[in-house]
Amino acid sequence: MDAPLDDLTNIRRVDPRGMLEVITALPESAEDAIEVAEKVDLKVRRFRNVVVAGMGGSAVGGLLLRDWLQQTSKVPIAVSRDYSLPGFVGRNTLLFAVSYSGGTEETLSAFEEGRVKGAKIVAFTSGNELWKRAKAARITTFKLPAGFQPRAAIAHQFLSLVVAARKVGIAQDSWWEVREAINVLKAMREEMRPETPQWSNPAKKLATELHGYVPLVYGGRIHEAVAYRWNTQLNENGKSPAGSSFIPEAFHNAIVAGEADKKLLGNVCAVFLLDPAEDERVTAKTRRFIDIIKPSFGKVLEVQARGEGRLARMLSALYVGDYVSAYLGVLYGKDPSTVESIDRLKRG
Repeated sequence: MDAPLDDLTNIRRVDPRGMLEVITALPESAEDAIEVAEKVDLKVRRFRNVVVAGMGGSAVGGLLLRDWLQQTSKVPIAVSRDYSLPGFVGRNTLLFAVSYSGGTEETLSAFEEGRVKGAKIVAFTSGNELWKRAKAARITTFKLPAGFQPRAAIAHQFLSLVVAARKVGIAQDSWWEVREAINVLKAMREEMRPETPQWSNPAKKLATELHGYVPLVYGGRIHEAVAYRWNTQLNENGKSPAGSSFIPEAFHNAIVAGEADKKLLGNVCAVFLLDPAEDERVTAKTRRFIDIIKPSFGKVLEVQARGEGRLARMLSALYVGDYVSAYLGVLYGKDPSTVESIDRLKRG
């Protein structure tokens, strides 16, 4: 019997807006994002903290930036997903206001609060209200290409932040990792694209394993934001309930979920995002974690990150999750691009 995810005609029928095409083009989108962002004149100095204000897909870039630079940045990086900003925001804050659509009400509110507090503001948007307000206030703006679902514009949202971070002096020492990460994604893309048959396609295999299960995604120390991205992509692309946690925090709470009723856990699949450069103590404890929960959970799967640099190891795990979520949507017969419930909520 043919693998259902090898039926390209059916994939095109279920995914008419081409979410899988967008995912497949992620490495080139990353290169385009860098090229466009490099043209923006950004000269900001003398700030003591960075705050990224955004929601949903527009917040993920900030979370990735925080996790990538947390060991090298000389200033703290925080992500605000709310109508209001943290109390410490002021004249010494560099505020990145990110709204792909340009109309996210929480981000617009944070943008205005940042202006009142005297923060140094940079905007990232494809247009609309945030673009208008930033231009009217003569605020530096990174213009993102229109036409994507916000979550599908992750390359532009994240890499624009990365370029901005380098321009303001907090990512110079880690810049070499960007090219390596893109090269790793290009190599992985050949393994996971729709044309690659399921028998040799790790993303299709994982999606098939997850079909019919509720995924709980556990990220290692560099994969906190990536595990969250898996969660939200499984929600939006896969139309699946999902959850996420991160290690080592999960050692102190999430592991107890394995003590739940086995009938309940029978439909739950734990997915562990593993880092080949992880600290030996954390690796040993993670293996023990897996051994403890494995008899109780319906399934336990592992995803191994790739690459030498921290960024490649983060984005390689993220890329697998993006593909898996879209393939899972196809298996459920759900268009990965649609978000009807979000649209209904926004309409009120």
